[in-house]
Amino acid sequence: MKKLKTFIYTTLVFMAINTFTSVLNAEAIAESESNLDLSKRKNLHIYYTPFATTQYTEYPFRIRNENRTFSLLYGFTEKFFLGFTYSRGDSPKFKTQIDLNSSPSGFGLQDITKTRESEFFVLRSQYFFFGNFYGSANLGIEKGYKLEDKNFRSFQGLNTTVEPYSKTTTYSDRLFGTVGLGYRKEVFGRLLIGIECEYGIMNSGRRNQHYTFNPQFYNGLPPKYIIDKFVITNESKPNSEFSYISLYAGIAI
Repeated sequence: MKKLKTFIYTTLVFMAINTFTSVLNAEAIAESESNLDLSKRKNLHIYYTPFATTQYTEYPFRIRNENRTFSLLYGFTEKFFLGFTYSRGDSPKFKTQIDLNSSPSGFGLQDITKTRESEFFVLRSQYFFFGNFYGSANLGIEKGYKLEDKNFRSFQGLNTTVEPYSKTTTYSDRLFGTVGLGYRKEVFGRLLIGIECEYGIMNSGRRNQHYTFNPQFYNGLPPKYIIDKFVITNESKPNSEFSYISLYAGIAI
């Protein structure tokens, strides 16, 4: 009888220890899986670039004004992301400025209008090769814009003369491509912070100039036209290497 009680007691103790061990093991596995889920990179990355800077190797060259950009990338795997970047560019502008080529005995004014400038779209591919470090290959296009110089007015005393002269400069779309190295980290599971350095080649695009004037008013060619065509001869280089550095922040979903 005593041996039977000892056997039953030993069996119950063993079952209790086994149950407790199983519970601890299950909790450890659940916690490990939870930590693994937290460490996994989210599939959708959306971020905003408030600051970027560009340096070119060629001059003169058509410079792109760097503005704020929006990026969206989707992770097809935990390491490979594909998406795009878009910049709205500079808003259309209108201004009136002094005409430096007006009559020397007076002064002149001219109006300048510019359509939206530095608007671009980039297809991005990124591969995380070590932790939060990634390499990228990117291909983009920048939209062209139009610049108009018109409404030339010269002032001599109380007299105002409107000159029959205007100039329209059209800049075409242009392509560029880069490769980059970046670092992007998910903070608190949802917030993104990152930096990327890119190096690539940008095309200058085409530039077309159209002049409208009345030669009888100027008794020949206008001085502005002569200066543009024969004095100012700084032609943009066809291509330029450039570097692009950006800081960004966003969310991971």
